Amino acid sequence: MKNDVLVHQDYWDQGYADLKPSMASPEDPVRQWIESNIPPANGSAHALEVGCYPGRYLAVLGNLGYTVHGVDLTPGVTTMPEAFTRMGFAVGEFTRADFLCHDFQRKYEVVCSFGFIEHFTDWRAVLTRHAQLVAPGGTLLIETPNFSGPVQGFFHRWLDAENYARHNPAAMDPREWAVLLRDQGFDVQQATWLGRFAFWHHTSGNSLSRRIGFTLLRWLTPVFTRSGTRSRSLSPYAVLVARRT
Repeated sequence: MKNDVLVHQDYWDQGYADLKPSMASPEDPVRQWIESNIPPANGSAHALEVGCYPGRYLAVLGNLGYTVHGVDLTPGVTTMPEAFTRMGFAVGEFTRADFLCHDFQRKYEVVCSFGFIEHFTDWRAVLTRHAQLVAPGGTLLIETPNFSGPVQGFFHRWLDAENYARHNPAAMDPREWAVLLRDQGFDVQQATWLGRFAFWHHTSGNSLSRRIGFTLLRWLTPVFTRSGTRSRSLSPYAVLVARRT
């Protein structure tokens, strides 16, 4: 299966070079979202993260008792079995491979990705491939950043243009994910936005325009953070929970 990616693999390899496998902190809103939607494993249950390195959220599933599996093209994926074993998790298969081409030998009670599908032009094909790997009765978890909401999109285009170009904003709408997955027989239990306003960026530079923008953002952030945690315009994450019937 061919699908154009918006970021060359070298970018991720360099960015992950100094990272080690770890688990997200208890205060992390995505971790809290996972823990509120995925029950502890009952007996033998397996979880696969697509684009897994460094596994901050896969470790959360390991902590819930799932046997953890991962696939990623980043070389560091080969270090994850030993690292997760040291954390006390049940460890399955970790593979350095192209997710879209790899021949998986099983289906999983949980399939998830975090900040993955939005780096592809044909995000529907990528999401469909996720869905194919979910076992009957299993759960699909998807998270991306929210660069498509009116306020988040405006500030990312203005202050984070270089990073914005690495993403496909059309892939960041959980309502569209829900339509696709319902057509494939999933019960979509949640398709929404997550978290109080926060703005992160990976674009350098100190132009006058960016200085003005960040000053404006500092003034507005206290107002934005009072908006609640499920705002299409302001929340930093888009999320979905769907179960295969």
